[in-house]
Amino acid sequence: MTVRVLYVNPFSQEVSGPDESLRVLLGRLIPLGVQAHVVVPAHGPQVDRYRGLGAEVHILPLTVLRRRASIGELLRLTRSVAVSVPSMIRLCRQIQPDIVHTNMEVAIDGLLAARWLAIPHVLHYRGNTLDEPRVVFDLLVRFWTGLSGRVFCISEATAGLFRSRDRGGRTQVIYNPVELAAFQGAEREQTIRSEWGVGPQSLLVGTVARLHPRKDLGTFIRAAALLSRGDRKLRFVVIGAAAGEEERAYAEQLRELALELEVADRIHWAGARRDIPRVMKALDIFVLSSRHEGFGRVVAEAMASGCPVVVSDEGALPELVEGNRFGVEARAGDPASFAAQIERLIADPSARAHFANAGRERSQAFDSFKVADAVLATYRSLLESRTGS
Repeated sequence: MTVRVLYVNPFSQEVSGPDESLRVLLGRLIPLGVQAHVVVPAHGPQVDRYRGLGAEVHILPLTVLRRRASIGELLRLTRSVAVSVPSMIRLCRQIQPDIVHTNMEVAIDGLLAARWLAIPHVLHYRGNTLDEPRVVFDLLVRFWTGLSGRVFCISEATAGLFRSRDRGGRTQVIYNPVELAAFQGAEREQTIRSEWGVGPQSLLVGTVARLHPRKDLGTFIRAAALLSRGDRKLRFVVIGAAAGEEERAYAEQLRELALELEVADRIHWAGARRDIPRVMKALDIFVLSSRHEGFGRVVAEAMASGCPVVVSDEGALPELVEGNRFGVEARAGDPASFAAQIERLIADPSARAHFANAGRERSQAFDSFKVADAVLATYRSLLESRTGS
């Protein structure tokens, strides 16, 4: 049975977790009979990738929510919705979707248009676990669950935000999909390490993240400085780029911090890359020091690659490693804790091998084929409920 789905995605960035997760999901759903239409607000790097999978892409104005409570914000939303929602309704009438699937909770046009036209709606909550400001978030949870047939949450931790407000009845945990074969099948190459000035005898510790304050890369750099005391063959790499004024300012602060701590010569800033399977295979240890992470896609990818991981004990990251079973936890925001846990893996090759194997085992939970099957089953369930069959 063909299912026509309209996906509403508020961004189309070069590299971002929500964009990558939607791309991977479509790559599995389209061969299963999903006729995919994707709405984005502007032509961006992901547009041609969606089209390459067989999706039809539509450019429409979209209204994006912000967690702010003010008269000015209400006026902005009102003006924006007056333009964007009628455009979405017209598109829905044109393509006649069976399901409207909003890929990020910040986009509200698909949700409102689906309610107006009585089309089943799926909301994908891809946000973090920080539910602040609480009054605003309380209202948003009611809004999202009240107008959606199903709310996909990318972790038990994010689902907890809804359950704690007695709004968990329509939630379903759907982990972000990972193309396991791409990561498991990648070869370890010296070429990419050489690009970063890392020799074959050096240990390479890396992170992959947007250069955003919530990723707390300052903790990663401070931990690198603690680990770099003395003469040892240890190098670090940061894979990620800054977009927008806030992130560019943060990136400059990070570089200044590396200079201040006298570790700049050991850290390579690799920028954004799309060959993440090659990147993960080039690392000896992967670190994510993010705060309030809603899932941690790059952690799942590192696990699939067989790279041992050290993560913050906050947000959804402990869920991914299951209390040090599949990876190592460090105290969020504590460089000394991160340094100690990384040092533990540096000093013990058998521990690195253990967590490499454990990570591969854990990554099966993120298999893109399994995720796509679960999503398609939910679509069909919603449609059956609608028709009463």
